Amino acid sequence: MRITAHRSTSALRRPGRLLAAALTVVVAVTGGAAVPAHAAPAAERDRDPRPYRALHLGSYASSRSLALNDRGQVLNGTAIWQNGRFEPLSLPSEARGFFGVDINERGVVAGRVPSPVTGYYEAAVWDRGEVTLLGPASRVSDAYSINDHNTVVGFAEGLRGADDTFVWRDGVMSWVQTNDIYHGSPAFINNWEDIVVQWNSNWNPVRCVCYGARYHQGERTLLGTLGHQSFNEPADVNNRREIVGYSHTAEGVERPYLWRDGVIRDLGTLGGPSGRAVAVSDRGEVIGHADTAEGERRPFLWRDGRMFDLTTLGLRATDEVVDINIWGQIAGIRDGRAMLFSRH
Repeated sequence: MRITAHRSTSALRRPGRLLAAALTVVVAVTGGAAVPAHAAPAAERDRDPRPYRALHLGSYASSRSLALNDRGQVLNGTAIWQNGRFEPLSLPSEARGFFGVDINERGVVAGRVPSPVTGYYEAAVWDRGEVTLLGPASRVSDAYSINDHNTVVGFAEGLRGADDTFVWRDGVMSWVQTNDIYHGSPAFINNWEDIVVQWNSNWNPVRCVCYGARYHQGERTLLGTLGHQSFNEPADVNNRREIVGYSHTAEGVERPYLWRDGVIRDLGTLGGPSGRAVAVSDRGEVIGHADTAEGERRPFLWRDGRMFDLTTLGLRATDEVVDINIWGQIAGIRDGRAMLFSRH
């Protein structure tokens, strides 16, 4: 049950329950059997992607504020691009503000609000003008990701100085893991309720022994590395249960990866030594940034085993790619401003 924060017709709401018990964790070595993904558009017959056209959305943006859904809605912190313009998120009169970081297919946004209790912020969800506070009000918290069932993952300030990863569903907040002070806060969730995090095995703020991990129904599966002893930083998970991010090689070089069915794969680069993957669509297309042989870092698109230099497809070397949807649209940043790149 959820109750209103003020006993009126307020649209600012706070859930009535908090489940403080930690989830049971069982360590697994590999993921489970593959399962079908939801329906996706048929793959294009030509393997080479079509060129992109750039649409300037006008407002300033950061990678933390941009998100894109399969309806083509672009979230930029306090507004959603739709119908050819940014429309500010409408808020109840008692709300002190709202900053969104992720948007699902329903147009529901996960983010945070300023907190009068802590002086910082509190995780919240925005849905058609109503803001739901996720709590607990006494702890600094922030949301990172929301799936299409409105389940949210994020972090809340822990009791011993570090932060705790949480999952919030149906008005109840549960703890997933305790993180390192400096590592492990970002978390991502798909419609299978796979929760993807960075897990520090020794809780050491000086040296992070950081593994990528997936939690599902209380079971933790480590994602492995590309040769390094431990380092793996996930960046996204899709509804095909594929995970992308970057890991270190045995030599300590950053490389983009795709994890699927218990196997981690080095996606390569554009000819240089390093790169990072930042997002994956429900078609399995991956975007990120990688070095060329000349030492320039450029945005890339990876699909069907091939990496494409996006500067050959209409983007600039300085463009930052942030998110990609099932239609291949890419939300990004050019010269500090929000962009939407769509295929011709």
